[in-house]
Amino acid sequence: MRKNELLIEANELTQIIGDENCVLIDCRAKLDDPDWGQREYSRGHLPRAIFADLNTQLSAPPGAGGRHPLPQRESFADLLANWGITHDTLLVPYDSNNSVYACRFWWMARWVGIKQVRVLNGGLKSWLRVGKGLSTEIGSQKRSRFVAKPSLTRTVSAEDIQEQSHKLIDARAIKRFRGEIEPIDGKAGHIPGAICRPHESNLSIDGKFDLQNSQFNALTADLDIVCYCGSGVSATQNIMAILLAGMPEPALYPGSWSEWIQDPKRPTSP
Repeated sequence: MRKNELLIEANELTQIIGDENCVLIDCRAKLDDPDWGQREYSRGHLPRAIFADLNTQLSAPPGAGGRHPLPQRESFADLLANWGITHDTLLVPYDSNNSVYACRFWWMARWVGIKQVRVLNGGLKSWLRVGKGLSTEIGSQKRSRFVAKPSLTRTVSAEDIQEQSHKLIDARAIKRFRGEIEPIDGKAGHIPGAICRPHESNLSIDGKFDLQNSQFNALTADLDIVCYCGSGVSATQNIMAILLAGMPEPALYPGSWSEWIQDPKRPTSP
């Protein structure tokens, strides 16, 4: 996939933001403060943007599937219908969190078959950087007849990982990968055989994706890559970066580390 199919620049967005077929999705979130994103959205957001809550709309309740398991496809499709989304809509998710949550929405939109979804490169800061302001207005949406189409993404389960050969890529910080710290989950370490490619390393200093010095340039197209992280969120940002590097799309392990460690029979390292 080409860059202009995956990302949209702020100056380009300024030209189409008033188009009814362009819908912005505010995905800001903090793992340690579930209400932070909604508060920030209420303080100011891109004009006409809809707020997407990580915990209640982009995830099912935590449990056996990990901290942020995917909701049912039908439930997510119904949410998009409530927002007036159609398959002709251009969706533009953004956040202020290294595009991690925007990429979660991007991945999920493609999961229900939406082709036109482009992450705002650089997030909220990029919009402010071109001199544009924020709005506190909350628009109303007319329900559409959105129905999910075949998925444009791939997932694997914990069982798939144990039974098949994959190239596992962990998006968490190196200290969490090594098991030196674990601030969130009940056990430290990583899935044996995985390599660490922290999602923060996909960005330049301006918060945009680094297209010149990708940490995935050494990958080869013959690898069956699976991306995971703590709960299946930041791994989607790695998936975006791998596509931007010109590689085939990897699969996502949605449950990730927070699901993996729930079964003591599953191996962990170190």
